Amino acid sequence: MRTLATLSGVLGIVISLFCQLFAIIDDSYTFGNIGFLGVISGVIAIVGANLMKRNKKYAASLLLVSCVTGIIAISYFYILPSLFTVFPLVTLIRSKENK
Repeated sequence: MRTLATLSGVLGIVISLFCQLFAIIDDSYTFGNIGFLGVISGVIAIVGANLMKRNKKYAASLLLVSCVTGIIAISYFYILPSLFTVFPLVTLIRSKENK
């Protein structure tokens, strides 16, 4: 699951940069100023993936923040990375050893 969370972070960064590079989200009045937040949420997902073995509660909260901020930042373009982040998030929440 750690690999899937890392993949979702990298995919979130790539999709956010792609959308900004080709001006898909920069010309819009609602998403123009916060498009770079998608890149930041991808980085947050990678950090959360690296913390999955050490601190599960903190990693789960980081993955949740990554999902929410990514969808707020670039809307439906972040759906795929967000879905990839939800699966490790659910497994972290369901795990019995929450430290």
